[in-house]
Amino acid sequence: HTHSKRHLLSLWFITCVVPSANALHVHVHVHFIMPNRGGRNSSGPWGRLKPVEQDPLESIGLPSKGDTRLLDLKTQENYYTKIVERYMTFCSDAGQRDELLRRFSSLEISSSKPASTPASSRPVLPTVDHEKLQSPANTKALSDVMAALRKLREGIVATKRADDFAAQAYLFCIRLSILVKHPESYHPAILHLLRSIHPQQPLTSVELQEVVGYLILDTACRRGELAEAFALRRRYELKDSKKVKRSVDGHRAKIMEWAEGDVRMHTLKCFGRTYLSVELDFLEKTTGSKWLDLKQADGVGWDLEGSKVVIRKVRARKYHPIDSISHRLLLAMAPARKRPRAAQSDDRTTSVLLADYRTAWLLANKHRSDEPSVEIICKNETFKVHTSVLKQHSEYFETCLSKPFTESDGVVRFDDIEPRYLAFYLGVAYSYSSIMPHTPPAPSMNPEAKALRTPLRDYIEVYKLCDRFLSTQMGEFMLKCIKTSIGDGHRALFRSFSDEEQQKALMRDFADGYEALEHGHALQKDLSEHIIEYFVEGISYEAWDGYMEEVMHRPKFVAQVSKGFARKLSEAMSARSKMKRKELVGP
Repeated sequence: HTHSKRHLLSLWFITCVVPSANALHVHVHVHFIMPNRGGRNSSGPWGRLKPVEQDPLESIGLPSKGDTRLLDLKTQENYYTKIVERYMTFCSDAGQRDELLRRFSSLEISSSKPASTPASSRPVLPTVDHEKLQSPANTKALSDVMAALRKLREGIVATKRADDFAAQAYLFCIRLSILVKHPESYHPAILHLLRSIHPQQPLTSVELQEVVGYLILDTACRRGELAEAFALRRRYELKDSKKVKRSVDGHRAKIMEWAEGDVRMHTLKCFGRTYLSVELDFLEKTTGSKWLDLKQADGVGWDLEGSKVVIRKVRARKYHPIDSISHRLLLAMAPARKRPRAAQSDDRTTSVLLADYRTAWLLANKHRSDEPSVEIICKNETFKVHTSVLKQHSEYFETCLSKPFTESDGVVRFDDIEPRYLAFYLGVAYSYSSIMPHTPPAPSMNPEAKALRTPLRDYIEVYKLCDRFLSTQMGEFMLKCIKTSIGDGHRALFRSFSDEEQQKALMRDFADGYEALEHGHALQKDLSEHIIEYFVEGISYEAWDGYMEEVMHRPKFVAQVSKGFARKLSEAMSARSKMKRKELVGP
């Protein structure tokens, strides 16, 4: 449209329709404004628009979505500065410590729990009011910082940057993400920092220990992979003492919160198996939760009577006066069964490993099960054992408890086995079946300082039963225990030469173990040679000369030790050197 000079020349609207396969419609708005007389701008509405104010953190997009501005190193540093400024503003706005923690909690992914969640599911950590936390005023600033850190991480990864700035940015991201409990941010950031940045730009020892500690705690507490956590601890050689939640820093405490529900549930189960009743204050202090939360979130079904929580009620036994029982009924009753003796009535050293609380609990409660069982009569002792346990770990019992053998009736007799060692054998079998396999003991760093030590003979006798009953897996476990015990005893002998009582006890232990071996058995013969070799190298000559009477009732052992000393003397004379003791590595 063309007008006279005094009129405004304007092209207000042009619409173009571009046909294509997708029928794409493109609308183009073009405005041409001719200046008025005198060079002044138009006084219309278009001249009075305010410039758009964009958030510097939101103005830059994700590099993975096509925004390339964060691929520039200088831009990354400027962007990181803005992130830190925004974070400091967020902290200063919060003011008090409690308010700051409350705002951090607003972004936790487990801040709410559906009402339909069953009580048996994994409990959720208690948090503050969800509606207040999710208000835009509390979450906007922190969510902007988290989103900006993701963009910055993508830029650093895309440019393959590995310098001090990259390490600092990742450390800041990891610490902040842990505080808001956002594993989707801190877990990949930790892995990239350790695998990509640290090999090129090494972290300080303090920073490395910090990040590795976060990774190990996250693996154990959040992911529940304890084996992987121990492997990471060994791989990175983390030196960090054990601490409870209240004695660690805020970042570690946040990660440990992932396991708080499981630990609380395990604690409640321990209370249920151990106590009949408990004080309410003690229960709340131990579990770290109030009684109402325990009832609602953890599904506790116990009763509260005043200040005491009743876990189990003891049923009163019915009392029948002796006069009310007829004489005929007394005659018809079966004679009272002889109660088995205690597992250990002598004064020998207590077996620490084989008679632990798990084995004792299983054997004491075996009669409560409805599963098929077998009576094993061993001299004057009777053991009632589940058939499935015996068949699972013993080829011998699996065969003899099947027809046409007489033992298939449910009674097995042994007259040549000590009840003490059969009880140990059954305890190991139960632990392999019901709870978890025993872990072979690791060599002790200071065996001379151990107050209690499982006698070597106990290990050997149980190993002989494993060999007799064809229990291959349990036999391998006992063999490892024997070798560890030999090594620990050798080092204790070598280091405690001035301790008379310990030298005598160790001499008796080695002698009893040696005499228990059957030397016609190839593997047991090798064990006997190990025992003599490690004893001869560990015992001091003065101790052997002074305390040999302690083992004179073990003639085979004394004879083999004498041969061992003669062999050492012959080797020393051949080499024309002094005969000295030496500390050996475990067999």
